[in-house]
Amino acid sequence: MKHDFHQRKQNRIEYAENQVAKSKAESDQLYLRTKEMASVIPMGQPILVGHHSERRDRSYRAKIDNTMGRSVAAGKKAEYYAERAQSIKENDAIFSDDPEALLKLEQKLAVLKGTQVFMKAANRMVKKNDLEGFLKLKFAKAEMWEELTTPEWWGVGFPPFRLTNNNANIKRIEKRIAGLKSIADTIAVHEEINGVRIFENREANSLQLFFDGKPAAEVIKQLKQHGFRWCRSEVAWQRHISNNAIYWGRQIAASLIVQSQSQT
Repeated sequence: MKHDFHQRKQNRIEYAENQVAKSKAESDQLYLRTKEMASVIPMGQPILVGHHSERRDRSYRAKIDNTMGRSVAAGKKAEYYAERAQSIKENDAIFSDDPEALLKLEQKLAVLKGTQVFMKAANRMVKKNDLEGFLKLKFAKAEMWEELTTPEWWGVGFPPFRLTNNNANIKRIEKRIAGLKSIADTIAVHEEINGVRIFENREANSLQLFFDGKPAAEVIKQLKQHGFRWCRSEVAWQRHISNNAIYWGRQIAASLIVQSQSQT
């Protein structure tokens, strides 16, 4: 199956939007049912305590409350999925299974490094009180000078924690780039152990285990313990690619012969 990062993102958006429509329709339907049920009770009619109808009346009113509660819950579900759909649309995080991940990460790294150079140079200019020198810096703007030279609890200039955090992000992005390049430079795993096919699906950024039928309960327990999850669309147990994933994939597959021998 060909994996398309953008198509899968669009699928998630469409799923969330379908849930919005479904939940909203359910909420509206339950609300109308609540109104219909309540319409048979005369306006202001109290429960007739002690009357033979009391028990039936209380039960009926409880059903009205329950139906209204389900309507509210469905409405909240619609709101949740509406927010989720919007979040997916606006999410600019870089995922490893994005075919353009390496390019995007390198572009992000360049921006972070440029920001680090600028902040350090700006702090030197602020320390020397050199406005002219500051304005010669790339990205510098006149309105920034007043902000940077206004004393704060850390002093003046860009605060140390911004430089520290930005440098940490640089190291994190460099590590991700190195990891992606390392995966690209290695031969993908594609082997079979005890009838279990182990496949490194780089398009989906997943290590996949294909079993001949449903694994035993103990095997499923092991899979879940080591981060593998069942993917119905792939008909495989899978987790994100890593050396750890490959190790446990092989270990679980190798353990099948041991379990088979112990059962005989």
